[in-house]
Amino acid sequence: MTENALEQGSRANVATAGTIPRASLVVRAFNNPYEVGGGHPLLLLVANLGAEHQALAEAQRIISNPCRDDHVIAAALRAIHDHGVTRTALAMRIDVWAAEQFGESSARLLHTEGLGQLVDRLAVLWAWSRLLAEDDDPAARDPAKLALHRLGELCIGYDDLVTDLLGGRRRLPIYQALARYDVAA
Repeated sequence: MTENALEQGSRANVATAGTIPRASLVVRAFNNPYEVGGGHPLLLLVANLGAEHQALAEAQRIISNPCRDDHVIAAALRAIHDHGVTRTALAMRIDVWAAEQFGESSARLLHTEGLGQLVDRLAVLWAWSRLLAEDDDPAARDPAKLALHRLGELCIGYDDLVTDLLGGRRRLPIYQALARYDVAA
């Protein structure tokens, strides 16, 4: 690797250090990662997480249909497991990214969950609100509105956390892999 490449990589890390995209960009990245430019490393993880949750919601819809063939349900259950494993790994990678960006902080207030868990919850609500909004059944309208409302509230909480992290008022839990191996690495 040349000296210039090393310098460019170092500058790229400095450019993203201490920055977290706001909730509006995170939700847009769930929907279309190319719309937000995709240049931020967190948004790339977020886009993949959104795709996993959308596929997970579709698979859960399949298994809830009592008219489905047993083989289709079995395939959907395997897909749910696979998407769950990938989703967990992506959330852990978000936590690793956040730990690299913010490290240990002297802030007294501790946020109770990692950034990966919070973004994962945003992705869950986004996927379900989208799936319910596309449903033609009139009975799905109220749950769709509720999911959108909860997504909006969680976006406010996410933005408040970002403001507090950048202002040094709150800190994230120290990231530590809970498995014998770090699937997020």
